[in-house]
Amino acid sequence: MTITKIISYFITLSMAVVIFWAQGEVTIFDSPIPDLPWGIVSLVDLYSGFVLFSLWVFYKENILPAVVWTFFVMTLGSFTIALYVIYSINKSDGNIQKFFMGDNS
Repeated sequence: MTITKIISYFITLSMAVVIFWAQGEVTIFDSPIPDLPWGIVSLVDLYSGFVLFSLWVFYKENILPAVVWTFFVMTLGSFTIALYVIYSINKSDGNIQKFFMGDNS
């Protein structure tokens, strides 16, 4: 699980840097992405993944934490997903079954 944690830390840091850089270039509300056909495909693909990930979070967590995690996944994307993976690794104490299933294991 150490390599997973290292990768998650790298993604968290990378996403934080890219989010701040992009916001300085153009605000999220002025982005041309929704005007492009492949931009729409990318957004549908991205948010489909977010929904699937959030279903996993709802399976593992109590309702209130799951709602909070899902809100941040929908607004901050993979940054939040990487943080959640780090959180889950730490919470599971190295038990892979607990990592994937939470208290349902």
